[in-house]
Amino acid sequence: MMPKAPPVSSSAPPSPVVHPPTLERLLPTDDELAKVGQDEYVQPVEYIIGETTPLRLVNACGAAQPWDAKAKLGAQAHSSDRSGEIAQLVAEYDGYTGAQVVDGVKKALACGHVTVQHLDFASVSEFTAPKVADAQYGFCAAPTEPIGVRICVLVLGKGDRAEALVFKNIDWVDKAGQSVLKKVAPVFAEALARS
Repeated sequence: MMPKAPPVSSSAPPSPVVHPPTLERLLPTDDELAKVGQDEYVQPVEYIIGETTPLRLVNACGAAQPWDAKAKLGAQAHSSDRSGEIAQLVAEYDGYTGAQVVDGVKKALACGHVTVQHLDFASVSEFTAPKVADAQYGFCAAPTEPIGVRICVLVLGKGDRAEALVFKNIDWVDKAGQSVLKKVAPVFAEALARS
C-alpha cells in the first residue's frame, strides 16, 4: 500500500479575478445630470456586443459602417426631464478615433434615412452644437410613419470613443430637442473624456 501524499498547501494569495474594462464610467452620474435638469436617470449598463447585437451609434441607411465592426466596448443609459428622454450609447473603438466616427456618421446620413431603436426616420436636418469634444454632429429626423416620435441626435467624439445622445418625445421636437442636447452636451463630453 502506497502512503498518501500530504495535501499541497500554498501560502500564495489567490489570483485576483480580472474583470474586463467597461465604459459605464464614461457616462455622467445622476448627480451630474441633475445639475443640467435631467431628473430621472437609469444607471449605465454595459452594452453587450455580439453577432446579433452589433453596436451602431447611428444606423444610417440600414447599412453597416466600417467602424461598427471595430467597436470593442460599449455602455448605455437613459435620462429624462419634463420635455423628453435621452437615450445614451457610448462606444470605444479599435483603429478609429471618435472624430472619424462622427465624420463618418455625418457622411453616411447623406442618404436622409436613419433607424434608431428599431424605428425608421427620414427628413434628416442638421443643427450646430457647441464645440465640447474633438468632434460633434447634430441632426433631427421625422418618423417615416405619419404618427410617431421625432428625434434629435448629438454624436460626440473624443479620443478613441464616440457616443450618441438621442432625444425623443411625441411632440414636434426639433427646437426642444436641440436645446436639451446643447444644454447637456458639456456634461456628456466631460464624462466621455474620463480615463
